[in-house]
Amino acid sequence: MRMLLVMVLSMLVWPGAARAATLPDLSWLSGDWRRCQDGEIVEERWLGPRGGLLIGANLTSSRGKASYESLRIAASEETWTYWAAPMGRTAVPFRMVEAGARRAVFANPEHGFPARIAYWREGDELLARIEGTIKDTPAAIEWRFAKGTAADCPPSP
Repeated sequence: MRMLLVMVLSMLVWPGAARAATLPDLSWLSGDWRRCQDGEIVEERWLGPRGGLLIGANLTSSRGKASYESLRIAASEETWTYWAAPMGRTAVPFRMVEAGARRAVFANPEHGFPARIAYWREGDELLARIEGTIKDTPAAIEWRFAKGTAADCPPSP
């Protein structure tokens, strides 16, 4: 009885409490991830989830040039929404369309490329894939990340 009272009171104080309990677990995404290949370094860091929010950042560098992306995954309307803001542009939403124990897929069919963003774990690796269309042609890019930061990458020749 006491447990029921605590649950009811928590929903009155914070209406999102019941919703947050039903969201797919994305804790497997958290951490520092890196990809070092052919002179390109891609780092992605995810903080959270806490309070219905994950915060991410991506930094990619190759041949002396760099690009970045501000990322967040926020609880909204019974699911997660992935927000991507490349190079300081306005964030674009992608709603979760698939979730598994260690997999999440987000989509925004109105956004040409990418229209879908997928993350999944294979053992200690994190994989990411974006897909959509570029000039009416299907396109996809996939990354395989290991745990760690750019400091863990071997020096470029």
